[in-house]
Amino acid sequence: MEGSAGMRAPGFRRHVRLAGIGVFCLLLAAHLALALLWVLAGGRPAAQVEPRGYRNVLGDLEPRLRLTDREIPGLPYQVSLNNQGLRGTRPVSAARKPGTLRVLCLGDSYTYGVGVDDALAYPAQLRSILAKRLPGLDVEVVNAGVPFYDLFDELAYYREKGARLAPDVVVLQFYINDLEAMAGSFFREDLLVRQGGDYNAFEQAIGREAAERRINAWLDVHFPWLVGLVRGGGLPQGPSRAETGPFAVYHIKPTDEEQALLRDRNRQLSTASDRQAKRFWDNYRRALLEFRDAVAASGAKLLFVIAPDAAQVREDYNQPAAALVPFCRENGIPVLDLARQLRVMSGEKVERYYLLPVNGHINAEGNTVWAAAVADSLRVSPKPGGFDVTVAPAFPAFGYEAPMRLNLRFDGGGIVPVDRGPLRVRVVRSANLLPWAVDTGHGGNRIAGLVPDVGRGPVGELVLRLDSDTPLDQVSVTLFRKLAPPINGYVLLGWSRHDGDYKTVLFGSDADVAAPESYETSRLAEIDLRGAPARELYLRLELRNEARVFAESADPPWRRFEIVGYPARENAPVSAAATDRPASPAGPGPRPD
Repeated sequence: MEGSAGMRAPGFRRHVRLAGIGVFCLLLAAHLALALLWVLAGGRPAAQVEPRGYRNVLGDLEPRLRLTDREIPGLPYQVSLNNQGLRGTRPVSAARKPGTLRVLCLGDSYTYGVGVDDALAYPAQLRSILAKRLPGLDVEVVNAGVPFYDLFDELAYYREKGARLAPDVVVLQFYINDLEAMAGSFFREDLLVRQGGDYNAFEQAIGREAAERRINAWLDVHFPWLVGLVRGGGLPQGPSRAETGPFAVYHIKPTDEEQALLRDRNRQLSTASDRQAKRFWDNYRRALLEFRDAVAASGAKLLFVIAPDAAQVREDYNQPAAALVPFCRENGIPVLDLARQLRVMSGEKVERYYLLPVNGHINAEGNTVWAAAVADSLRVSPKPGGFDVTVAPAFPAFGYEAPMRLNLRFDGGGIVPVDRGPLRVRVVRSANLLPWAVDTGHGGNRIAGLVPDVGRGPVGELVLRLDSDTPLDQVSVTLFRKLAPPINGYVLLGWSRHDGDYKTVLFGSDADVAAPESYETSRLAEIDLRGAPARELYLRLELRNEARVFAESADPPWRRFEIVGYPARENAPVSAAATDRPASPAGPGPRPD
């Protein structure tokens, strides 16, 4: 019996082994059939878009994906990646027909279009606008935006791939977190080490790469030393790619002060951070010149776009423009600052163009504003055998240079006159206003302001005169206000050159708010005087019913009534380095560096 059992055991194991092989083959056949269905359907299910950096395609994302991205809870959106790993459904190739206008859009998740469907990302909308404006021209707008990319990633991408597309115009996008990459690692450099290689459509279709990525991700978390051993041929040691790669010269080992700054986004956006962030801005400007020269060498024109954080629409945060607009102006780089346009257009709905409160990226309407602003910056004129492109933003960016700040204190029925050097403020008249105050209970901080004396009438008025020793290009006003519906109250701010014919720059009524506002509601108004700089300006503040304005006693104050004057500057000559080259739509594209 024992012998017969022993003889049956090898046969049994053989049958089990054959059964296992059969099950595996059935599963493989089912997977291949499903993969074929995905291919025929034009896409396949995937959890999220992944940067890959393949050498043999023109984009840096995984090609031929169609999915509903659910990475952000509560914000699903449709994403398609074309044959080259670029966002959108239109196929792209390096070659193009003569007479085709090609615009290449580079940037991070703002350009890529996190949170909006393919057709609503700004590059797709830009193509629609240009196609309508240029009916006799084929228009291609290539969305090469990649989440997490920064200027250094975009420069490396352009040299390796973007220039091969031979664009007529390159639109490069900045966002404030571009500074943070210099203190860490450069995303694309790390990507090419981890991923890279060549794209293989068959391997993608059968899911080998997806399985490999999941296994690698698990190993990265649980056995990082083993991953380093296999990839590097030894235990991980020595400097990172950030310190040894092509952008090592831009890498910064941050001081404690710089590290603290990088953890505070609002401080980075404030001009008060200019000194602490100097090394980062200096490096960014140097790299921007490298990018300008790479674009010029390829025969294309450059447009630089500053994408604002949502906080910049609510508050007087202008460090990106202060650090970059004068520099771009001096170095022949056309620049578009979207913060100014979104501030003007938002009105009382300061979050109108963002996906807040779910996410901080711009929404579909914000992408529309962006696309229209870029389209307005491009001038295309026909010529024999082709066309010329001129890049000139319709609304010149403001540099926010040499600000002169005055924080006003409320006193009695008006404000305390301020005489601080070249900028002075005094009360011209104050009518039907009462003082009021409340203690916050935090370190003796006191909130004080003005409210109409409703016993005498519903409306109060405060008129201020602003005098400057030098002509002003702009005056910005930040005020904190409180509205309490439903009692027909409002706050109105207007300006005039001669105490008459006031132009409204800020208006909010209790119809705009569903419940009484807190003491944290601020509004920012910008008065553009560049057409006729002024030494004298009048501001009129009108309050109705329970509407009130206020400032706090803390120094420096956050809740404040602040006036900032910006001196007018002479029109400096602008380099023609990046603005006057003719486009060559029919010519061959340059090879990568």
